[in-house]
Amino acid sequence: MGNDTERISIRLVVGLTAVFLLCLWAFVAYWSLRSRDLEIDSTRVTLVRLSTAAEEQVRRMFKLVEVFLDTSDLWLANHPQADPLTDPQFSALVQGFYRASGNAIQLRLVKRDGALYRIPAEGPKPNARVGDRDYFLAQGDAGRRGFYIGTPVQSRENGHWLIPISVPLQRSSHDVTVLLASIRVDYFAGVFEQERIRPNGAITLLRRDGTLLARAPHLPQLLGKSAAQTDVFADFLPRAPRGVEFSSSSATDGVSKLTSYAAMDDFPLVVVVAAATDDILARWELDATVITLVGLILTVFALAASGRLIWLLRDQERARCELFRMASTDDLTGCLNRRHFMASLTREFSRSQRHGDDLSLMVLDLDFFKRINDGYGHAVGDKALGAFVAAAQSCLRQSDQFARLGGEEFGILLPVTTVEQAQPVAERLRQKVAEIRIPTPQGVVQFTVSIGIAAYSSDLASAEELLLQADRALYAAKGAGRNRVVAAPPAGLPADTVVTPG
Repeated sequence: MGNDTERISIRLVVGLTAVFLLCLWAFVAYWSLRSRDLEIDSTRVTLVRLSTAAEEQVRRMFKLVEVFLDTSDLWLANHPQADPLTDPQFSALVQGFYRASGNAIQLRLVKRDGALYRIPAEGPKPNARVGDRDYFLAQGDAGRRGFYIGTPVQSRENGHWLIPISVPLQRSSHDVTVLLASIRVDYFAGVFEQERIRPNGAITLLRRDGTLLARAPHLPQLLGKSAAQTDVFADFLPRAPRGVEFSSSSATDGVSKLTSYAAMDDFPLVVVVAAATDDILARWELDATVITLVGLILTVFALAASGRLIWLLRDQERARCELFRMASTDDLTGCLNRRHFMASLTREFSRSQRHGDDLSLMVLDLDFFKRINDGYGHAVGDKALGAFVAAAQSCLRQSDQFARLGGEEFGILLPVTTVEQAQPVAERLRQKVAEIRIPTPQGVVQFTVSIGIAAYSSDLASAEELLLQADRALYAAKGAGRNRVVAAPPAGLPADTVVTPG
């Protein structure tokens, strides 16, 4: 009896101890993970704020340069007789620019032969020859001519590192062909240095092709180097113009960092603000190490919790996918439903408006389908729909979107496809449908399909207009005898249509 009581007590103690330890370490594990996420989230918010502030500072300075250059160009165009190298009014204008920028922006003139002059010129000889600089060569290249941000250069006048920005003159004045504005790199380096996260954080300004223009901490040996192979340019920017991501390593110091990047809309520039991962997590890692040393039970619990969490996430994902499938597909045919298709059409139409991509739309209607339902029954009609869907899907690419719009009417969206490319697809689909045979007790069921095609045009104002054009082409196909493909004429042309007879 006593042994039984002892065994029961031991079991109770072990059980209570196990429950206590499990509860304790569950709380510790939650605290550890949550505190890490909070530390990262807090840093994300800080990085985005710093990135936004740095972007605005850069934009303000380059907008100022743009105003300076445009104003100077306009003044020279309005004073064709004035010598910009010596004219006191132009000199006063340039000096006013210099003071307005806090002495950060210098304005220079470059003659046709690459001779660089201060304003006012200090003599007949140029201050330097810049015919080999990319900002000068760009203005002679039709593909790069215009507002051009050059590779950082070290001034041949005073040794300062500068970011050159050049524009061509509207009208050459006294053999001067290029206006050059230079922003001192140490201006950005100083501003960025005040804002960066220490000790190993960095703020970097780069050209859109990856050329490094300015950085804090300031490292002159990196200016002009390419960062095109880094995570930001090779991976992040192709996916989104701005965001916050972990980069595996930095091109400058090889340190893993949490990076906020932003490609500017109005200038070919990218601002990157980074904080070293080790700096972000240093305090968290110390606390986590101390907690880990308490016992091995944490490991067992963490593994169990992780396994459970993974299972829950997978189960949730399966449920979400099933809900999405139910909301976006037609129950009978398994293809997309009208609501999802119209959303896709609107999205693709907007993309074509923005980028000028080709886009074609087919609207299809099974000819005399009501006769199948009335003559053979709805079960045969459902089989006919299934056979039609299978035939259509065999003709389409993975990127094409196929939907049932209602009854026996279907739609096919073909991104990056011209109407000329869509017509053979439609014709092949029409032929496949005509070959369908469905045996029934009342005989073999055959049917055909009429297809209307319309293509995106800049004259179309909305996706609904594109759908309307395809509908009209479908009506034309039916009016021409059915079992054929009709392509709507491009917007703005005479309303003749191309008809492919069956």
